[in-house]
Amino acid sequence: MSPTPCVAALMMALAVAFAGRAGASPPVPVRDGQVVLPQEQDGAMPRSVVQPSGQGTKVGAPAFEYDYLPPASPGLQEIHERVLEADLWRQVPEVQAIDGMFALPRRLRFLTAECGGADVFYHPDRAEIVLCYETLRALYEQGQAHQLAMGLGEDHPLHYVRANVRFMVLHETGHALVELLDLPVTGRQEDAVDQLAAILMLRFAGLDETPAQVIDHLRLAANWMLSRSTGAYDLDAYADEHALGEQRFFNLQCLIYGTDPEGFAGMVDAGDLTAARAASCPRETRSASRAWVRLLVPHLAPGYEAYGEEAARYLGRGG
Repeated sequence: MSPTPCVAALMMALAVAFAGRAGASPPVPVRDGQVVLPQEQDGAMPRSVVQPSGQGTKVGAPAFEYDYLPPASPGLQEIHERVLEADLWRQVPEVQAIDGMFALPRRLRFLTAECGGADVFYHPDRAEIVLCYETLRALYEQGQAHQLAMGLGEDHPLHYVRANVRFMVLHETGHALVELLDLPVTGRQEDAVDQLAAILMLRFAGLDETPAQVIDHLRLAANWMLSRSTGAYDLDAYADEHALGEQRFFNLQCLIYGTDPEGFAGMVDAGDLTAARAASCPRETRSASRAWVRLLVPHLAPGYEAYGEEAARYLGRGG
């Protein structure tokens, strides 16, 4: 596809993808003025039906800010207009779920901008998470390639963009929380925030999404990690703060498998995970979930006490 039709298709996709998403979820269950907590279960933190009950819950905590900076390049102008029209940031359910949840020392700003290349990054000096317009274009093109390779439906490139934008933004949100809340991370921070992105998607996806759809989003994020891998590495790649693309792929697959080893037993046969790694994945998933709960719960903002109570029960079960 030539660049112009590709951009036009992306414009249409973005308009359809993000328009009206905020109103798609069913109403939040409330009892006696409190949101209803999910059923307790063993293993990783369960899928949440606990959602902020409105702006009134965000007492004393700086909320997120959202902006869409106009690009200088004419070729990105339509992307900017569609993203602005759709109000993309407010259609990312996980970001909206945690907006105002933590007592941050300053506001965290989410931006779309022209960057000169495909990227998503956190700028600590300005407390900004930046999603580049070039990234949206690159994701759509990779989604088209994946669609052709797998013989998937016409809506797949759009689905690919949405899934990967959510994971990428949540990954950078993890970096922001580590820096703003001064959270201890003793291992590779890039691996830790990959874990957090997956946990947030598993726990705070839109209430209109099934667990199977959430897992599908994560598997498309894993595909992007492999799509950028050449398999040929030099010293710089081995020394980089990020794990190799293949390693990030299998780490994410392990987190998926660990949520339901019986349901995802076919992943081993399909080659998405080795049997040796799969054996430890339930423990890894449980450990990552519990670690992030312990790190984040002390920073809950006023109005989110229900989360703290739920977390205490979850941590008290051990395992």
